[in-house]
Amino acid sequence: MPTWLMLTLVAIALPRTILADLDVVQPESGLLYYFLALTPFVVWLGVAVLRATRKPITDFLVLGALYGLSLAVVHQVLWDAGAGLGHEPSAGAVSFADDFGSGFHELALRGYTIMIAMMIGVGSGLVAAIVAFAAKPVRTARHR
Repeated sequence: MPTWLMLTLVAIALPRTILADLDVVQPESGLLYYFLALTPFVVWLGVAVLRATRKPITDFLVLGALYGLSLAVVHQVLWDAGAGLGHEPSAGAVSFADDFGSGFHELALRGYTIMIAMMIGVGSGLVAAIVAFAAKPVRTARHR
């Protein structure tokens, strides 16, 4: 997959993350949120099904890793902005951070957030990779 396409697919997923972290669009708040959250993945799956690639697993796992990194960077940059994740970390993150001393609490919160962002990114990439891999023989048979 060309670099420009990969970066475009990552970029179309950023508005939801940025707007949610800035508290402009509340998570799971309605049609706009779901449009911003789901449209990028519909596009990813469209690319997975329609675009031929020699390395579907690698391409989409790299895409997922880049998406995870973009989530992590946005969350860290906007940590203290608005009502972002820094103000309301998830219960899981707080529970994880509570296992560390007070000197490491903030680091543990941020580390947990980065870990979850990467898992979301790579997991999303894996789903798209499986779809792309499964679509390859269908595309080949259709062109015969």
